[in-house]
Amino acid sequence: MSVETAREQLELAEGRWQTAIKEHLQPPPDMGYARRLRALADAAAQEQAAYRYAEEQGFGWHPGPAWLPPQELRPASWRESLAPADVWDRFDEAIEGLSRARTGVSVLAISQAFGQLSSAAWELADAVEKAQRQRVSRAS
Repeated sequence: MSVETAREQLELAEGRWQTAIKEHLQPPPDMGYARRLRALADAAAQEQAAYRYAEEQGFGWHPGPAWLPPQELRPASWRESLAPADVWDRFDEAIEGLSRARTGVSVLAISQAFGQLSSAAWELADAVEKAQRQRVSRAS
């Protein structure tokens, strides 16, 4: 394997990441929110693997700007109607961690930040889906 393979893996992962992020541009969330969060979690996991591989291959990183998530993933008044505050807190911490990592030079730190975001997004998707099922059950 090589730096070129690492670059290809990063490009593939980044494409999937950008596609997942575009799905979150317009709040407020609808019934597809949990699905979009799972797509985000999957894309972040792919980014984690690609950056880990790039780090193993000696791939360098030039610091970039902090990452600003799309509107649907930012703090908002409707959030606690979808999931408990502690789940949102972990998600927000993971977003902040990714933003910090991308402003640094450590490829490994970026990989780890994507891994934390993947875990937090999966947890949030599960919590959102559970709350949606409960609302549907109460309405029936």
